[in-house]
Amino acid sequence: MEKWKKEYEEIRVPEELRDKIEFSVHRAQREKKKRKRNIYKTIGSMAAVLAVVLILPNTSREAAAAMQQIPVLGNFFKVITVREYQVEEDHYIADVQVPEVVSEAPEGSPDEVAQEAQQSADAINFDIQKATDELIQQFQEEMESSEEGYRSLDIESTVLTDNDRWFSLELVMFEASGSGYERHRHYTIDKTTGKQPTLADFYGDDYVSEISEEVKTQMRAQMAADENIVYWVDDPDMGDENFQQIAENQDFYVNTDGHVVICFNEYEVAPGYMGCVEFVLEEVVG
Repeated sequence: MEKWKKEYEEIRVPEELRDKIEFSVHRAQREKKKRKRNIYKTIGSMAAVLAVVLILPNTSREAAAAMQQIPVLGNFFKVITVREYQVEEDHYIADVQVPEVVSEAPEGSPDEVAQEAQQSADAINFDIQKATDELIQQFQEEMESSEEGYRSLDIESTVLTDNDRWFSLELVMFEASGSGYERHRHYTIDKTTGKQPTLADFYGDDYVSEISEEVKTQMRAQMAADENIVYWVDDPDMGDENFQQIAENQDFYVNTDGHVVICFNEYEVAPGYMGCVEFVLEEVVG
């Protein structure tokens, strides 16, 4: 029996098979996340997504909006899909939907607010286009190379908040090449000003220190309450890799209750199995 056990433990999985298994696992995890996210979308949002049945190249905002007939969100902003990129091969899978924010200030809005809202939408769209173009280019280059392997790319967006005061959009970018990596980017607009707020607008010049301490407090409380939750804070084995403070341009959004939510991507402050993590700050803004 001991001999058989030893022989079994020494069996080595071929590298290509291992990569394929890891790739399949991460694809399955990604699909599960996507299904879970879709459950919480409104009926109107689902109808808008279902209306997208065409493969859209880079096209005009007006043409994309006309084809999709997506309803206005909150009578101020709407989100349209201006590009779709899809691949389904043995080793390569891509499902990319590139969003664009359209500013349509309600009638009677001050000209200054309408102008600021358009500038905010333009800045968001530029950032989204740049990020998605880079990922698509990398994916295409790997497809064209002679190197064997497995690669997946998924990009989608979700409107997280759209009330009388706030509009928040989430861009989700998932890559798998053997192992998987998911990143989120968030964009928030204050409808009363048309501007994208900063953390300094909410918490003053000392926002980095103030928010960092609150995040650490929440990390410690969560770990004390659940042994399965792990953050890299106060860990002697992590040393300088422990979380110290947020970045000056830390990713965040404002949720439907008016709270600022601090966001970290996979592996930034916790092991990969924790995924992308968020911390809701107590104070209501605006």
